[in-house]
Order: sequence, then C-alpha cells, then structure tokens
Amino acid sequence: MPQPLPTLCGSIMGSPFSLSAKIHNAAYAALGLDYTFVCFGIEDPVAGVAAIRTLGVRGMNVSMPYKTVVMEHLDAIDESALVIGAVNTINNVDGVLTGYNTDYLGAVRALQEVCELNKQRVAVIGAGGAARAVVYGCLQAAARVTVFNRSSERGKVLSSDLGAHWGGGVETFAAQDFDIVINATSVGFKQPDSNPLDGLLASHLIVMDVAFMPVRTALLLQAAELGCRTVSGTRMLVHQACRQIELYTGMEAPIDIMEQAMLEEIQRLNL
Repeated sequence: MPQPLPTLCGSIMGSPFSLSAKIHNAAYAALGLDYTFVCFGIEDPVAGVAAIRTLGVRGMNVSMPYKTVVMEHLDAIDESALVIGAVNTINNVDGVLTGYNTDYLGAVRALQEVCELNKQRVAVIGAGGAARAVVYGCLQAAARVTVFNRSSERGKVLSSDLGAHWGGGVETFAAQDFDIVINATSVGFKQPDSNPLDGLLASHLIVMDVAFMPVRTALLLQAAELGCRTVSGTRMLVHQACRQIELYTGMEAPIDIMEQAMLEEIQRLNL
C-alpha cells in the first residue's frame, strides 16, 4: 500500500520568507503530526485561495500584501477579522474556508504575560494593518487605547472605526499619560538604528515593539536602559502562530519549541 501524503499547510505572500515554515514545521514535529508547511510566493492571491480548495490545503497563512484582498473569496470571516479588516489565517475545514486574524491575539497574549490590560492606558503608534490588530486586541481586553500616527487622516479613521481615542502625531505622545506604549509601525524592522519614540519614553512604561527583526530593536534597547519592562515583537509573532497551530491541528501549540525555532531562524537570517 502506498504511504499517505502529509497534510499540507502553508503561507501565501508576495515573496517567500522562511520564518513561518520554520516555526510551523517545528510545532508539527513536536506534536508528532505528519504535516508539512510550505511558503508560496505568488502574484495572484485569488488563484492562491482557489488552490487551497483544489489541493485540499489544511491551513494557509496570509501575509502582506494579500491580507485584505483574499477576504471576499472565502466562505466565512471570523468577527475579529471583519472588524480589523484583514485575514492572516485561512482555516480549511471540510472544504469550508474561514478567515481569521491571529495578530491581535498574538499582541494581547504577549502583553498579558507582563500585565493585565484591563483599564490600562495604552498608546499605539501607527495606523496600518498591524496597528488595527493591536488596537482591536487591546480594546477587547478592556484597555483604554489612544492612537498616534504621522498621518492624521489615517489615524483618525482607525480610531473612529475601532472606537479608540485619537491622540495626534507621534511627537504629541506624552509618556506620563500612559501605562503602555506599542510601536505598531514598520519603523525599526530590519533597521537596528531606527527608534520611532526616541527620547519620548519614561521608566514607568511597558514598551512593546511589533517589529521582530532585530529581536531587540532600538526602541526596546532604549526602553530597557531606562528600566522599562519590554515586550518584543518575537513574542507577539510566536503567540499568533500558536493560534494558527491550534486552528490547523486542534492541539495545544508547543510554544517553547516554536520560539526556539523562530529565534534560530532570525539569527540565521541576520547573518
């Protein structure tokens, strides 16, 4: 008798990136599952969704720039993904494709390892896709959220859409008014010298950066020097991947093994 093929999972993105594959395949091996995760760099996301159906792909991560465009081609959208306006996870259950957003859960779970979010005063820097997920997650956890962004138009739209406060440009951020500040912009990603809050921090703050390369961004390094508690983007990344594992396998994700695989791959990519 021929051996059964492994269950296929993967990621559709503009250009292939090895990190998700390393994290997911480490999890599947630890769980003893015959799953294989492959990254697909594609130019046609609609055809990519069709391929999930045709090939019976069990689960598919979705990366930029396709997190929004795939939504109208799915059978169902989880409420959180609808509100955020982006899908980063497609779960295929018996041919029914449901879109989820696990980024917001990644952010919340990472922050909750450090503090409770209920009634905390949270400043979110940015108004893009990552910021929408972070703001949504913090509001769901009953935090009081204020958005700061370079573009007032985008910042006001995000704040109005999700029910957060609009604070103004980043330069108007005042540390004494907040308990937590989160950089949800791309500033600092693969930019070890870039800090969007340079000189604006204070020691009482909890500081989180969604950027995960380098692991210790310039923002987090400055925060640590001031005595702030910090939350790295890698912790958010591994927590959102854990939720994907839970959806694709129905099993508890082995977070420590996944984090080790992630950090080893980031170190390799930085060489």
